[in-house]
Amino acid sequence: MTTTRNDGETPASVSGCPADITRLYGNSPPGGRDDLWKRLRERHGPVAPVELEPGVRAWLLLDYQENLTLLQQPHLFSRDTRRWREAIEGRVDLAKTLPMMSWLPNALYADGAEHTRLRAPIMDGLAKVDMTATARMVRQIADELVDAFVARGSADLIGEYASPLTTLVINRLFGLPDSYGHMLGDLTTSVFGEDAERAEEAVARMQQYFAGLVARKADKPGPDLASRMLEHPSGLSPNEVAYQAALIISAGHMPTTHLVGNAMRTLLTDEVIRAAHADARLSTHDLLDHVMWTNTPLQVLAGRIALRDVRIGETQIRAGDALLLAIDAAHRDLTMRRGQTAPDTGLAAGSRAHLAFGAGPHSCPSRDLARMIASTGVCVLQERLHGLRSAVPPEELRLMPSPFLKGLRELPVTFQPDTPKGGPGPLTQEMEPVQAVAEEETPPEDLLGRLLSWWRGLRG
Repeated sequence: MTTTRNDGETPASVSGCPADITRLYGNSPPGGRDDLWKRLRERHGPVAPVELEPGVRAWLLLDYQENLTLLQQPHLFSRDTRRWREAIEGRVDLAKTLPMMSWLPNALYADGAEHTRLRAPIMDGLAKVDMTATARMVRQIADELVDAFVARGSADLIGEYASPLTTLVINRLFGLPDSYGHMLGDLTTSVFGEDAERAEEAVARMQQYFAGLVARKADKPGPDLASRMLEHPSGLSPNEVAYQAALIISAGHMPTTHLVGNAMRTLLTDEVIRAAHADARLSTHDLLDHVMWTNTPLQVLAGRIALRDVRIGETQIRAGDALLLAIDAAHRDLTMRRGQTAPDTGLAAGSRAHLAFGAGPHSCPSRDLARMIASTGVCVLQERLHGLRSAVPPEELRLMPSPFLKGLRELPVTFQPDTPKGGPGPLTQEMEPVQAVAEEETPPEDLLGRLLSWWRGLRG
């Protein structure tokens, strides 16, 4: 792996990494990243050298089997970035590098027994979530979001719908009033935004949100996910619970947002898929699988660190090298896609062997919840917005600049104006969904309440 010293000199390669390094940072290359994966595979085969930021190198795995192997073999590849040679030798500060290569005391960055200890409260807490009641709650929230713009006849389906939907759901599972969910969605969106100064402040404010959440639930526990994590037999400290709760949002918000967004973009721009879906040849869940194969929200996933020297294809990987998972490229691996498409439509449906939720010990613990949020979100839009169409030509839709997330900055649409529901629909009348916590006229004078008062002050 070649690195750049602080003095600007480029030392000799320390792991055989060739000189023709491709930058993953900055603007999308001409032709988009879809074309980039193809060119990298043609030039390097299944493993390509890339630069994450100036002077910071890694290996990018492009083929399906190589990505799956990396995910399934924790004895060879660690998720603990403190093992990264660039960090050990002082060329990278883990506190200031890319979030995916930083280190935090949560399950995502742990291995072995520590990973099990930190992950168990998340898994067991989610297992106790009443999915039937939660499904009704998701629909209720989705309807409320649509009510806010349905009379207008136009909307941005990312900023006004897909993005707040996920944070409102998870915030309610944490047992907080919806105002905190709107605040959380605003903060997490800022973290992934292009304003570096605002993103830095948002990270600090999110830390306050989760520290305040844990403090409030430790004082007044309830039948919510945060309280269950605090009470778990693993005995996590309040600080550790805060980090695990933050992981649920950081791993779930943007991927689910762009799963909904990419699914709606597909329906709006692809006549074949729209017709198959309308004719019931493609269910909503199969539509989501198609999108995760062809337009996955996470195009590059968090890296692993090689624990010993290994050879992948023709590439020699040294212990301490960082490897990234190019999920989007892996899904375009022709050896994998062969036989995965329906012969009558060419749709990549019916197979859930995609890597959108990862695999192995670090696979997503909330995939069922994420799929339910996304499927409900898509269904509500189709049921409520008649005459739905994109407000701009497909070529004018703007992609996010991130090399890691694949989605739209906004999805402007128009539709026939309609009357807001203003109450529960027929699917929610028989049984009550998970209820929202009553809003507070004056937020409490605890850390979480002060944070909400600060956020409200920003909004005027």
